[in-house]
Amino acid sequence: MANYDQIRAYFQQSEALQATVRRAASVPLVQGFTLDVDPLWSLFYDIENGLADWPTEDGWRTREWRDLFDHPHLLFRYAYETDFLYRLRFRAAHRYQGYRSRDLHKEVKSWTMLQEELGSRRSSPMIMTVVHRPLRGSEQEGRNEESDDQAQLRTLVGLIRESAVPVRLEERPVARLAFAAGDGIQSTNKRSGTLGGVLQDSRAKKSYGVTCAHVAASGDIIHGSSGALVGSCTADTAPVTLSSGTVCDPVNLAVPNPSPGNGPDLNMLDSALIDLAIPITMPQLAGVAKSLSPGQNVTISGASTGITRHKLGSLCLSYSFNQGGQDFCFRDAIEIWPVSWAPFGGPLGHMMSTLPTQGDSGAWVLTDDQPAYWAGVFFGEDGYRGFAIRGSWVHSWAEKSVGSSLTV
Repeated sequence: MANYDQIRAYFQQSEALQATVRRAASVPLVQGFTLDVDPLWSLFYDIENGLADWPTEDGWRTREWRDLFDHPHLLFRYAYETDFLYRLRFRAAHRYQGYRSRDLHKEVKSWTMLQEELGSRRSSPMIMTVVHRPLRGSEQEGRNEESDDQAQLRTLVGLIRESAVPVRLEERPVARLAFAAGDGIQSTNKRSGTLGGVLQDSRAKKSYGVTCAHVAASGDIIHGSSGALVGSCTADTAPVTLSSGTVCDPVNLAVPNPSPGNGPDLNMLDSALIDLAIPITMPQLAGVAKSLSPGQNVTISGASTGITRHKLGSLCLSYSFNQGGQDFCFRDAIEIWPVSWAPFGGPLGHMMSTLPTQGDSGAWVLTDDQPAYWAGVFFGEDGYRGFAIRGSWVHSWAEKSVGSSLTV
């Protein structure tokens, strides 16, 4: 896949994508927008640019793949008589493990030819997902009238059908900022989470623990799950709330300035620094990941779920989270997709995977390299996927907060 900065830049340059967001954001049911690269486009891009060869899982040889694409009418017929495209897209989505950077504006001939043969007007490699919360019932239904939520959904479906770009509509549980009592560390306000990692100030000979701002706030005294003193919180990025009745929208809401930052409408950080009173053992890390791309393998070590394996997912252009009845809109968070320990996808694969949950907020997301790079900080989940903030953003904020260079 392209990296996340390339995906964001593509959105900023696309009037069609932004127009779709503006229309969908007029429906209060919407809680977020994500953007990803079609894995089939990525596979064709790599093949045409000498970065991959045709897959051979079906026993097909490279020459047979080329013959199929040299005769488009055969591809069209084969695609509809079998689950060819579904299988190819599934394998393409799961074949990447490391970092990838691709030119999203470069023509990919196989992709263009496939769209033409399928009768599609689609040229963009991007897939936008409009996320809405679960529908609620109302008293109107007892009078054989349509509920407000259902009326909104009908409006939203109509708007998406008119979109000039490919759009998926997904109903998802409301995402939550993930913390719970008694896990990992606990603040004086009884908010608990995970001490994700440590930043070192070698000049001042000080160490700072990193967690989430919805776990620890400036002035809080932090204790471990055993009750031992860990340190005190010296800085935090308190997220701003989303105004009541406002849709979490990546086009119309004001972007934080400076960026990354928080406010006046959107959040990009959920971070807190703890001046450590005790030494903390950390694995050796190679540094802070400067760039990330969808599909990269990562691990998370949370206080609740332990060490779990995942893949980086879609870029959340904007996404709404709830805590204590209040909504918070985050910009450019990264989805964390669970990885099944069995060779299955879909609902069955989800059942055979582990997702970080309440109590894991603040856990560091690490790349699968040896030694690993710090990729991000886990801060929320919806029961099906997790969400992370980029480690490079947190690292930059931390250095500005303490006024010194910090290392992992």
